[in-house]
Parts: sequence; structure tokens; C-alpha cells
Amino acid sequence: MIDLELLRAVLDCIIPPDHDPGATDLGVDNFVLAILATDRGDAAPSIRDGLAQLGPGFLALSPAERTVRLAGIATAPWFTTLAELAAEGYYADPGNGGNRDERSWVMLGYEPRLPGSR
Repeated sequence: MIDLELLRAVLDCIIPPDHDPGATDLGVDNFVLAILATDRGDAAPSIRDGLAQLGPGFLALSPAERTVRLAGIATAPWFTTLAELAAEGYYADPGNGGNRDERSWVMLGYEPRLPGSR
């Protein structure tokens, strides 16, 4: 089982909230969990183990300390997979479970409509 609180903390380090919403604001945690339960489920054990290696102390760190800690493992396979999933969930079609209310599309100025329609 993946530690949901730890997963959310890491996702919000990957895509932090600022004047725009962060990862968990747009449901990226739900997207990642859904993906890991299906077609990319083979990545779930390595992500779970990687999160466990961060340990419960990770949650006690400040946002800046968390970022430094993650920078030290940025090339770890489990982390690169999680970062890729975070980006997919943040910018994907909301029908896939992330990008709540098409907010990332709005940030980019993308208007989801058929070509030529207004």
C-alpha cells in the first residue's frame, strides 16, 4: 500500500502550488493511484519502496528541505517515473482523473474545442 500522505507531499514538491494550483490541487494524486492500479501497476512497488525510503521524517521537513532531499534522488528510477506520472496527470484530459476543472489548460491558454468551433 502506498502512503498517501507521503505521496501527496512528494507530488506537491514535483509540482508545487504557487499562484497556480499544485499537483494535489488538480487531483494528480488520484491520477497516479489510478494509473498504478492498472496498466503501469508494475511501477507501484518501486514507487512505494522509494517513498518508504524517504521515511516518515520527510513529512516533518520544510518545503525547502523536501526539495533538497528530492534533488538528491532526482535520477532514481522510481522518482523519474513518479515525476513523469505527475506531469501526465497535471496536463492530461480531466477524464483521466487529473487536471481538475481543466485548470492546467486554462493556465496555458489552451481551449479544448474542435478546430474551427467557437
